[in-house]
Amino acid sequence: MAEAVQNKFKNKFQPSLRNKFLVEIVGTFILVYAIASAATVYSDSGQLGVIGIGLVHALVLTAIVYAIGYRSGAQVNPAVTIGLLVAKKIGAKEALVYIIAQIIGAVIAAAVVYSAFGSEMSASVTLPSDDNVVRALILETVMTFTLVYVVLATTTSKNFKIVPLAGLAIGFTLGFNVIFGGSITGGSLNPARSFGPALITWDFAYNWIYWVAPIAGGIIAAGVYRLLHTKEEEEEQKLPPE
Repeated sequence: MAEAVQNKFKNKFQPSLRNKFLVEIVGTFILVYAIASAATVYSDSGQLGVIGIGLVHALVLTAIVYAIGYRSGAQVNPAVTIGLLVAKKIGAKEALVYIIAQIIGAVIAAAVVYSAFGSEMSASVTLPSDDNVVRALILETVMTFTLVYVVLATTTSKNFKIVPLAGLAIGFTLGFNVIFGGSITGGSLNPARSFGPALITWDFAYNWIYWVAPIAGGIIAAGVYRLLHTKEEEEEQKLPPE
């Protein structure tokens, strides 16, 4: 009886899918707005450099996770959403709604940056250095794998000591990868982040890379997560309560 009341109470205060949709739009907007603005403003002076840009990624994503994580999970990335779908943490309908929201948020953010800086915003379009498609594909896949794996391992953990640190772990995983690979691939790890600026500047020359590689990385991360973590979780659920 007590458990039924607890579940009813929990469901009552569970955010609706509509609320999650709107929150994901806002979260993705903030992420892409911050990244595209930083890339545009400092493209000529180089004052931030790749380390500075990486820190922008880390700090803004960390802030977003703590700000909206309790409402929508702060996925703000189609690769993360697809990873969660493959790992069976969310359903197909919810995943579709999230991805649509993320794309909308990214496009709005890119439009706002473009309204302020005009064609200079092209500096925020992700492109492979030296037109090296193979290298960009490999790095974006591996980098997104690390990000999505960390998301899955921290946000779905049953260890209450780990969950509060999820924002830091996720944010700094993104930041580290951008510092490492930003000068080579543009450091996307996020199809929505790349699609927004590409649409507004109408530069789709290499945009397909930033869909194929991150989604592949997210799927691989979900597979590894299921292999290493799901069995243990199922065994824990079978154990009788103490």
